[in-house]
Amino acid sequence: MTDASTRASTHARVVHWFVRGGTAKTQDGREIAIDVDPIVVGRDPNTQIVMSDQEVSSLHCELRATNEGILVKDLGSTNGTFIGAVRVREVVVTTTCEITVGQSNVLIEPTAKHRVDVGFAERFGGIVGNSPKMRRVFSVLEKVSATPLSVLILGETGTGKEVVAKAIHDHSPHKDGPFVVVDCGSIPPTLAESLLFGHEKGSFTGATERRKGALAEADKGTLFLDELGELPIELQPKLLRALAERQIKRVGGSSFEPIDVRVLAATRRDLGAEMNAGRFRSDLFFRIAQVRVELPALRERVSDLPLLIEDICARVGRPEHARTVEQWISSRMGSYDWPGNVRELVNVASVAATLADTPNAIDDVLTLARDTPEGSPSKQAATAFSEAKRGAIAAFERDYFSSLSRGAKGNVSEMARQSGMERHHVRAYLRKYGIEKPE
Repeated sequence: MTDASTRASTHARVVHWFVRGGTAKTQDGREIAIDVDPIVVGRDPNTQIVMSDQEVSSLHCELRATNEGILVKDLGSTNGTFIGAVRVREVVVTTTCEITVGQSNVLIEPTAKHRVDVGFAERFGGIVGNSPKMRRVFSVLEKVSATPLSVLILGETGTGKEVVAKAIHDHSPHKDGPFVVVDCGSIPPTLAESLLFGHEKGSFTGATERRKGALAEADKGTLFLDELGELPIELQPKLLRALAERQIKRVGGSSFEPIDVRVLAATRRDLGAEMNAGRFRSDLFFRIAQVRVELPALRERVSDLPLLIEDICARVGRPEHARTVEQWISSRMGSYDWPGNVRELVNVASVAATLADTPNAIDDVLTLARDTPEGSPSKQAATAFSEAKRGAIAAFERDYFSSLSRGAKGNVSEMARQSGMERHHVRAYLRKYGIEKPE
C-alpha cells in the first residue's frame, strides 16, 4: 500500500498524457484536426470526413492520435486503404503522407506531441487502473455518465465491458431504475423480437400470456445490449425506430407504449467491417455509438497489475496477500500477455490469494511451466500431484462461489460482475458444486 504522499506524487506524474496529434486534409480543401477520439472517413453521412466517392465504403477507415503518431486503421473497407502501393490494415504514421481511399486522397500531417488531461481517478465503479489509458477512460466515463447519451463500449473479451456499463448506470440519473442486460449473442432468432419488445397473449405459438420485453423492463433505467454485433439484421431497423421514437409495440399488439430508456452496448466485433459487409446497419451504429469508449487490453496496461491484484485480493477477503500474489505473478508470469485480460487475472489472482498462506502452494497449483529436473519423479508421484492439484482447485472453487453466492444473495448477474466472469460460467460453477440460492 502506498501512503498519501506517494500516491499524490503518482497522480502528479500521470495526470497528463502526451499524444501526437495532426490534421487530415481532403482533396477538396477540407481540414480536420486529429486527436485521441477516432475520426471516421467514409461515405456514410454520419462520418466525420464524408466522401462522395462511390469506391469509398460507408465506414472506410479511422484516424486517431497516439503517443507514437497517427494511427490509420482500415474498417473492413471493400476497396482498401492504401499508402502508396501498399494496402494497410493498421499502421502508425509518423511523417506527412497521403492515404488513398477509393479514388480519393487524404493528406495526413502529424504534428508535435500535445498534452491530454487524463485526470486523477484510479477507479470508476468496479474498474480500477492508474495507467494513462485507464485514467483517460475514467475521465470520459465521468463526463458521459450523467448525460442521456448512448455509449458503445469496445474491447476484447475479458476487459470488463459489462462492469463499465453497470458503473455508467450507477453514476447516472437512471441509477435508481433497473439495469437490464440482453446478450444479443444468445437470442434465438425466432424469439428475438419478443425478447426485446414483448408480446401479447396468443400472438404466436407458445405465447400463453402477455409479457414485457427488455425495453419495457428497462423503463426509467438502462438497457445494456451485450455483444451488439450479434443482433439479428432483421431486428435492427425495429430497434432503431424504437430508440428514435422512444416507444415500442409488442408482438401482436396494436398500440404503442412510451419508454424512457438509456441504451448502453458492448461488442468485441469489428462493427466497421460488419457494416461494410451489410450485416449491421450504420444508422443504428451511429444512434447507439454517440460516445465510443475503448477498453485497452491488459497487455497494454501492465503497469495496472499491482493495483488490480490489490483490488482482487480485497474482493476475495485476502487483502494481506496482495504483495505475495504480486511477487508470484511478476516472477512466474512476467512476460505473459494475458489473452483473457482482466477476467483471466481475476481467476489467477483469486486462486493465488487463497493459497498464499502455504509456502510453494501457489507454485504447486498455478505454475504454467516448470522444467522437470533430472531423475524425474515416478508415475505415482505425478498422479499424486495431479490429484492434489485438482483437490486444491476444487476446494477453492467451492469456497469461492459459495461465498460469492451468499454475498450476492444468489443474484447471478451480480455474482458475474463481482467475479469478472460471464454469467453462464458462473451458473456452470454453481451447478458443478450444487450451490443453491441462499434463503
